Order: sequence, then C-alpha cells, then structure tokens
Amino acid sequence: MTSKLLMIPKTKFNPRFHPTSREIELLSQVIKFEQNVDSKAFTLHESPLSVHGRLHFGHFYNKVHKDIIKRYKLLRGYKIAPSMQFELFGPQIEHAAFQELIQKGTTQMQYDEITIRQICSKYAEEQLKSYLEQIQRWGILEQEISLTIDPRYQKQVLYQLAYFLEQNKIVKEQKIVIWSKSRFLEVPLDSVIISQRDVPGHAIKFKFTRLSANFKKLKCVFYLVLELPSPWKIPSAKAIQLIEQEWLVMKDKEALIMSKQFYNTHKEEFQMYKFVGTIVTSDFINLTVDNSLNEFIDLRIIEGEENNIICPAHQMDDIPIAKKYKLDRTGMVNENGQLIYEDEELDILNNEADQQILKDLRERNRIIDVVSSAQEVFYHHKVTGEQLLLRSVPAWFLNFDEKLIDEYKQKYNVDEENAKFHKKDEIYTSYIELMESLCGQWCITEHNVWGIPIPLFKATNPKKIDQLKNGYLLNADIVRHFADLIENNGSDIYWKWNIVDLLPDTYKPLAQHLEKHTCVLNRNFSLPQQCDLIYEGEDQNEAFLFSSQMMMMLFQNKFERQIYTHPVLQYNKDKISKTNYFTLQNIIEGQIKANEQKQYGSGVDILRALVTTVNEHDEFSQFMLDKKKEQINYIRKIYWQIIGCLENASLTPVDVKDLHFYDSYIYQQLILFVANITKAYEDFNFGLAYQLYIDFMQNYVSLYVSSTRNKIIAFHSEYQNCLYIYYKIYDITLNVIQPILCFNARDIHTKLPNTWPKIPVNHFQEAQQNIVTLSLLHKIQKEVNTQIDLVQERIKQKSISKRLEIVFILDQNTYEAKLINIDPDELSLFFNCGKITIETEFQNKKRPTHVCMSSFYVKEQFYHQKINYHLKFYEITHSQCPRCLEHKPVINEICQDCTEYIQIEEEKLKQIN
Repeated sequence: MTSKLLMIPKTKFNPRFHPTSREIELLSQVIKFEQNVDSKAFTLHESPLSVHGRLHFGHFYNKVHKDIIKRYKLLRGYKIAPSMQFELFGPQIEHAAFQELIQKGTTQMQYDEITIRQICSKYAEEQLKSYLEQIQRWGILEQEISLTIDPRYQKQVLYQLAYFLEQNKIVKEQKIVIWSKSRFLEVPLDSVIISQRDVPGHAIKFKFTRLSANFKKLKCVFYLVLELPSPWKIPSAKAIQLIEQEWLVMKDKEALIMSKQFYNTHKEEFQMYKFVGTIVTSDFINLTVDNSLNEFIDLRIIEGEENNIICPAHQMDDIPIAKKYKLDRTGMVNENGQLIYEDEELDILNNEADQQILKDLRERNRIIDVVSSAQEVFYHHKVTGEQLLLRSVPAWFLNFDEKLIDEYKQKYNVDEENAKFHKKDEIYTSYIELMESLCGQWCITEHNVWGIPIPLFKATNPKKIDQLKNGYLLNADIVRHFADLIENNGSDIYWKWNIVDLLPDTYKPLAQHLEKHTCVLNRNFSLPQQCDLIYEGEDQNEAFLFSSQMMMMLFQNKFERQIYTHPVLQYNKDKISKTNYFTLQNIIEGQIKANEQKQYGSGVDILRALVTTVNEHDEFSQFMLDKKKEQINYIRKIYWQIIGCLENASLTPVDVKDLHFYDSYIYQQLILFVANITKAYEDFNFGLAYQLYIDFMQNYVSLYVSSTRNKIIAFHSEYQNCLYIYYKIYDITLNVIQPILCFNARDIHTKLPNTWPKIPVNHFQEAQQNIVTLSLLHKIQKEVNTQIDLVQERIKQKSISKRLEIVFILDQNTYEAKLINIDPDELSLFFNCGKITIETEFQNKKRPTHVCMSSFYVKEQFYHQKINYHLKFYEITHSQCPRCLEHKPVINEICQDCTEYIQIEEEKLKQIN
C-alpha cells in the first residue's frame, strides 16, 4: 500500500556500494586520464619509497594525498608528470632480506658480497611486485615506474659524488655503528635490543705524568681512580670526562683522586688512606695522565654526570664529544670485532680482550682490589639474539659550507619570523633550522653491501701512492670511470672484476698496491628537475627531500619555495607505521574474525576519506571508519534520488534568470561550494574539501531533493527548473569530489568530465552579493530544525500539543529584513517538516494562512506523526507589537498583553511537564 502512495524515483543505479567487488571492476576506469600535450606541465616531487617491510597507513597517507593533488591538477587542465620512484637499495632492505631468511630457518649467516646482493635483489623484486599491486588497489593514477637500482640512475648519483670530490667536500672520519661480527655488517638501530645489567667493576688507576705546582708540593704520586666495566676500552681512551668535584685521599706517598660516591661505597677498602679534601675540575688544567697501559691521555676539562674515559671507538656519545674537543677518532677494533692490542687480535665478545687487558694492568699494579659492580650496556639482535658490538668505522662525510644558509636566506628573501604564517610560496622556520643543523658533516656511506658501491681502494703500501686521500685512493676521475662501467655492466662488477679492470688507464699501474674496501652510498645525490610542489611528511625532510634540495642549491642555484609538510600520524602516541593495529589489506578487503564470521571490507574510498581528515591529534578507530562509511552511503542515497529523476525526465535548457527563489538559492550555494572547495584543494586542506562536500550534500542537496523531487516525478509545471538544478548538482559535485572518492564518483557517474567546473563570472558575482542572505537562511534553517528536535523529545515524554510556533523578530534596515519580502510558499521549502505555515508582515496584515505541504512530509507520515508548526517573520516598528501587530506603546520588544500571555502559557507548560 505504501509503495503505491509514495512517488519514488525509478532507476537502475544501486544506492548500495560493494567496494570489495565494485572497486576492482572500476579500477581500470579510475586510473586513466587523457592529458592534453599542449597543457601547462605540473611536477610534483616524489621521494623514492623503500620497499622493505609492509605497506602501512603512513605510505597510504602519502600516496593518496599526492594522488589527490595530481587528480585535482588534471581537472584544472594541467599536464602532470606521472612517475613513481622506488628505493631498492639500502641497509633496511638488506636487513629485511636476511630476517626473512632467518624466519625460514636459515642458520648460515656468512656470505660473500655477491651472494648477499643476490639475496637482497630477489627480496627487493618480490617486494616491489607486491607494493605495486597494493598501490594500484588504492586507486592511484597509473604512473611510470623508476627504480634506484637502474644503472642509469646509479651513474647519475656517482657523477654527483665525483663533483663533490672535485670541490673537496668529501672527508673521511669515524662513525659509530652497531656491528654484527658474524656477518661483518652494520645492523640498523631499529633491529637492536639495548639492555643494561650489572657486571664486575674494575677500579683502574691512571697515573698523572705532569703535575701542577700545587700538587708537586705534596711530593706524592698522583692517580685518578675510575671504575670501568670493560677494561678492553682503555687502549683507545683519548680523554677523561669528570664530574664537578673529586675527592683526594692519601696513603704514604700515594695520592688517589676519586669520586665521592666511589669513596663512600668502598670505605672499608680505603681505611688505611687519609682523607685530604675535595678538588674541582679547574685544578686539572695542564695535567696529563697515562691510560694505565703506557699510552698518554690528554686530560681536558670535560665535565659530565659521571667519571668516564672517552674512547671514540666504543661509546655512542664519543663521536660528538671527540668532535667538540678535536680528539683523534681512530679506534682499536677491527672489522672482525676484535681488539688490536700489541700485535694481538683479541676477541671482545667472548671476554678474551678483557682478560688480557686485566692481566697487563695487574702486572703494572694499576688495579685496586675492591669488590664492586658496574652497569654495562649490551646490544643484541632482535631476531637472532646475537650479541652485537658498538664500534666506530671509517666513513665518508659530505661537508657543506655554513655560508650556504646565509646565502640561501638572502637570495630567497626568507623571513624566518613570518615564514610559518605564510605556508604558500614560503619556507617553514623548522625547515631553516633543519638545514642549519645538517650543514656540516653529513654521512654519505654505509658499511653494508646492498647499495651503490663506491670505487674505494685502500693502499697496502701508502708510501708508493701519491694520490691517496686519508690512506684511500678516491678521486673524481676514478668515480666517473666506474660510473660509465656500471651503466653497461651493472654495479656487481665492483666485486666480480679485478681492481685493474675497474681503474682508468692512468691508474692501472697502481692496482697491485691496492685492495678493495666495501662501502656503499646511503645518500642518493640524484638531481631532481625543478618541480612545482614538494609535499612530504615532517619526518621525511631530513632524508631524500633534504638531499634533493641541497643538490638544487649547489648545482642549479635554485630552490623549491613551495614546500608543504604534513604531520606524523600517530596511534596511541606511537607512530602509525610502528603499530600493527591497522592492517590496510584487512580493512580494505575484509577478514575472517576469530568466530569465523566474515568481516566485510570498507574499501579504498572509505580509507581515502579517512586519511584526508585525520591529523596528529586524531586517534584511529573503527568508529572513524564506520562514520565515513555511513556518510558515503547516505550521499549515495541522495544521488540515487537525483539519478532517478534525471533518468525519467527530459532536460531542456533553462535560463538561470527564470529560476524561482528556492532553485536560485541552491544554485548559488552550489557556486559558492565550488569556490570554497577549490580554495581547500589549493591549500592542500583535503580534510576541509571532503567536509565541505559532505556538509553541502547533507545540509543543502538532501533538503532540496526531498522538497522538489515530487515536482519532477509528477511533471509539475516548474519541474524543468528543478531538473536543471539536479543536473548541475549531479555533474559538479561528483566532478569536484572524484580526486578524493575516485571509485564512488566513477560508480555513480557514467562518464566523468576531465575538467574542473567552469562557473560563469556573472553567476559567481551574483552568488557573492547574496552570500549574507544565503548564510542567514541556512542559519535559520538549522535553528528551526533544532527547535523541532527539542519539541519532539518533549512529545515523547509527555502528551502535549503538537503545535509549535517559532517567531523570528527582524530589525529594520538589516539583511534579515529581506526575508519579509519573500513569498511564503518559496520560503517554506527551506523548512520541510510537517505542515508549515509561514506568516510575514508584508503579506499577512490580516493574518491569512499560507499552507505548503512538504514532499518530505508525504513519505514520513507513514512512519510517525510529524509536528505542525508556524514559522513567523515579523519586522519591529516603534509603535507596533511584532507579535499581535496591534499599534500600541511598546515598552520592551513586545506589548504588555503579549508578555502576560506568554507568561501564562509558560506556566501551563511547566505544570504539564
């Protein structure tokens, strides 16, 4: 019975979307755009994506946001450069490849370089294939693929390295690494478990060999006492870090200087010593001590939180301290993790080195026999459990001139104070700080195998070679020659060919005095073309983005001024890439739960909508996904009604000037919507763009369709006006939202246009002139709906009258006064709930009743009784009561009779409630 009475649009379009099946069907349609070759080009910077591990929400966020930018630019008529880069080199990929081997049960860990590269190459190719399949499923535009493993790319990077060598910007220094003795390779920090535990402590005496005048008066032999958990570090010690005050005790002609804490802990062992007093670090100026093994240490005033020797080869903090005080960084641990001491190679991890050093110290009477323990830091591999070694290795660094920053600021007129307030065409202050912090030493090498090898040869007999750089043969000519060889033969030749075959003819005679040194680049000096926009995350600036910008400045004297950074996404205060809570595949395609029930996938469009609206303050949750799903399903139902009307009626051209008030109102709102969403896209505020779309569809389009669709279905005399607006809404809204909801837009629209909506200038100007009236109507509409919702709640609780009177009192000479002159039948379309009575002073001096039945009311009456309400707009005059319209003295806003009447009615309501 109900279906016969309701006038429902007839259409084949399914308002329900099944993303797990429909999106895959639509995939080939989504990624294809026809580009005009004559259009202006738009280039978006793309950082290479490393293919180790699994794709996570961070990758999805980056790729989707860049995809939105490219789709938007295509619609605006630009020609985009469709390219996507993948990083197939690097220690992370090498580590992940061997982790995979371990998980498969492989126990062998020692391989030659070629075998390691074969293992990594196979892993990287499989990962790349998996990445491409997943990224395509995300609805990303079809793009050309470029790989860092390409020999042509490697040649370009090596040529840039040669340029830096010619400019004398490459220097060799020591770098702290966590070393795997079994594989002779550096282990990434995120694969290491760092722990502390108590170990036997050894009190070592360091003898002062040069004394100040005050100390000489005491006529004693002075020793500095330090408690060390690892005596094997002593041979490499270069300085001593001291706390602010030290204690001085004496026994006979021996004076010991130690910390107060150490003395109090071992009072019993020092009963025979006499306490003399305290000394401060300034007393140690110009003193020298030996390191207990007859190797002198330059004792400097290096204050810290505890007494400690500084050994650049063995402590995480030693490198910055050694750099600050210009200490020698060379350590005494070789690539096998062995201590090189007095022509011996002593193993560290099996305690062999400690035992030998303690034996030598006892022979020199440098150990104080105290029972003590100290805390030592240990490093273990997360997967294998192997104990790792902290050591320094020779590395090559790129030095930037610090003047570069000042020149850059001056050339590009960077105002640091105002930069953060003008994101467009300006540089963030934080970006300037990042550049300042990284200028100086910048490590460019890794002691792994999987990467672009550097033709770095170590001299076996340095005296026979004049062209050495820190004991290594490395110059621009050799690098360029090697780069040319790689282009035709691949980078594995570094390990497969003999040295003589890798060198230019000029250097071939030196081959017999050289040996290969395995070192690969961890910085890609690829020089990007000048691009229109750089869009990256805050945590990615330091990596490829930063290096590419420095290359632009150094080689082309250019700089990308339009830089946009997005925040690091978090979940439970942890980076989203570090959590397993969200699995992209399961959310998109669905999964089988523990109770063996199928959980249907949300699809990609739900996730695309989600990542446009999240920021670092949001918490990812199932509620957020469900909310987006509910919004999109609701919008599809609106389109279902629009499409049904368009399919069953013929559209003829309509002059915008002939539109009735309500049709004109929606059309002008549509124009303003396009303007606002355009600005949101231009500002890269995709969350705002999506919200503008949802708000417009829910707050304007849904009400308009529910109020007018019966006119179209019944072929009312005014249906052509409404049909014209339907077509505009259908055509424009789907077009502007397709960069975000690419699958849903394609599914609803038979053929989406490839251009951004073009609004006539005069139409836009008219909409701007009426923007105040439009906003006022929308505000009143929300207020009316709010009042109705409140009364409905009261009706549920108490049986009271279902008649509601809402009165708006309008001041003269204001924009609001324009409402007085609007036809009540036109105005009633804005407030479509139940039977509506509109009264205005202009047409209702004698209180006639204008009744308009809403189309929404027809359907809803079959489910529950709606409220009938009167909506009144009255204008205030000096002598006329706005409520009863009687001309009488008005003390307040309404006359005294009306005031008393309202008070009586309120009392009645209170009694009822």
